[in-house]
Amino acid sequence: MNDSSGHGTLGEALGNVDEPVGEARPIIPTGESPLDVPFARPVYAAPSWPSDPLLLHDETRRNTWADLGWFLVLGVVIELLINAAVKVVATVWLNVPPDPSDEVLDELKRKILVPTIAARAGGWIVAIRWLLRRRGQGFRSVGLSTWVLPLNLVIGLLILVVAYGMIGVTMYTIWMLWPDIEDPGENARRIMAFIPKLKPWQFVPLAALIGIYEELIFRGFLMPRLRRALGGWTLAVILTTTVFTALHAIEQTRAALIVVAILSLIFSLVTIWRRSIVPAIVAHGLFNLSQFLLLYWFAGKEWS
Repeated sequence: MNDSSGHGTLGEALGNVDEPVGEARPIIPTGESPLDVPFARPVYAAPSWPSDPLLLHDETRRNTWADLGWFLVLGVVIELLINAAVKVVATVWLNVPPDPSDEVLDELKRKILVPTIAARAGGWIVAIRWLLRRRGQGFRSVGLSTWVLPLNLVIGLLILVVAYGMIGVTMYTIWMLWPDIEDPGENARRIMAFIPKLKPWQFVPLAALIGIYEELIFRGFLMPRLRRALGGWTLAVILTTTVFTALHAIEQTRAALIVVAILSLIFSLVTIWRRSIVPAIVAHGLFNLSQFLLLYWFAGKEWS
C-alpha cells in the first residue's frame, strides 16, 4: 500500500537497505511491505562522500576519451605557442644569435624561465577550464574544493615528510646496489644551469605556481579521466606517473627521475584517498621550494 501523497513508507525504506551507498538520492520503491507507515518526506540513502565529482560518474567513456584527445591537442598547441614566443623574444628583444653557445643558452633559460612557467600555467588553466565548461563540470571535478580544507592542508604537510622519507630510503638503496649509477650532484648542477638567481623569498611564488598547475594537469584532470576511460585507478596512476616522469626527463638525470616517479605515485595515491588535489599541491609546492632553497644554500656565492 502506498501513501496517496506520493511519499515513501517505512516498508519501502526497509526493502531497499541493500542499495549501494553513493550520492544522496531517493530510494526507489520496490513493492508492498508489511510495514506501511507513511513518512512526511522521502527517505534518502546516506552518501559515502559529501560530493565526489572527481569520479565522473555522469560522464560517458566516449566523452572522456574525447576530452583526453582535446587535452593532448591543447597541450601541443600551448607548447608550440610558447616555443614560438620564446624564439621571438630571444631574437628580437635579447639579440640571441642563431647558433648560440651553451653559456648563452643557459643565460637565456635563466631569463625566460619564470615568464615561460607563468605562460604555461596560464595556458593550461584556461585550456582545462574550457574543457570543463564544455561538459558542464566545475573545478571540483578536478579535485579543487574548499571542503575540509584545513585538514587537507595538514595532510599535505605530512605527505611532504612521507615523500622525503621514501625518497631517502629508495635512493640510499639504489646507490648501495649501483654506486656508479650517477653523481648525486649532477642533477643539482643541471638545475642550477637554468634556474634564475633569485632571492630565497622569490622562490616561494615560483614553487607554488609549479605545484598548482602541474597537479591540476596530472592529478586533477588527466588521472581521473584515465580512470574513467580505462575503468580503474591502477592503469590511470601508472600512465599518469609515466607521462609525468617522462616530461621531467628533459633536464634531469636518471637518478632524479626515480625521485620524480616516487613523488608522482605518492601525489596520485593521496589524491585518490582525499578526492582532492589540495594535499598534493601543498606537498608538491613545498618540495619544490625546499629543493630551490637547498640549491641556494649549497651554491653559496655562485648563486647569490
